[in-house]
Amino acid sequence: MQTKVEAARIATIAGIATILTSADQAGEALAGQDVGTFFAPTGSRRATRLLWLAHATNPLGRLTLDAGAVTAVVERRMSLLPAGILALDGDFGAGDPVDLCDENGSVVARGLINYASKELPGLLGRSTRDLARELGSAYEREVVHRDDLVLMRR
Repeated sequence: MQTKVEAARIATIAGIATILTSADQAGEALAGQDVGTFFAPTGSRRATRLLWLAHATNPLGRLTLDAGAVTAVVERRMSLLPAGILALDGDFGAGDPVDLCDENGSVVARGLINYASKELPGLLGRSTRDLARELGSAYEREVVHRDDLVLMRR
C-alpha cells in the first residue's frame, strides 16, 4: 500500500489527479462513483525531463552545500556554483545525477552535474571568476545549471 500511495504522491506533484482503488472498482471510479481514495493535484505539471530527474534517476553522488548555496538553489532558483559547495561524496562523471544536500544531510535538490567527481575537489569553495582566471574559461560554468536541477520535497 505504501508504494501505491507514493506513486499517487508523485502523480499529484506532477499535476495529475489520481484515484486509488481496487481493480474490481476501477470502472465505478472512472464513472465518477465515490469509491476508493481521490488524490487531488498539488502542483502544476512539471516538464517530463524534470519528473524523470526527480523520480527515475539514481544519484551517483552527493554535494553538501553551505546555507547560502541552499538559499540560492531552493529559494532563488539559481544555478549551483562551486563557491557554495562544502564537500562531495561519490564517483560520478559530467552529466550524471547527484543529490544536493544541506549541511544536515537533507536532500534539497537533484541535478545533472557539469563536472566529474575527480575535477571538483580543487574547485570547492572558489568563485567562478577566480577559477576562470586561474584555469581558463571552461571553469567559469556552473556545477549544476538551474535548467538541469529539480527541487526535492523537504
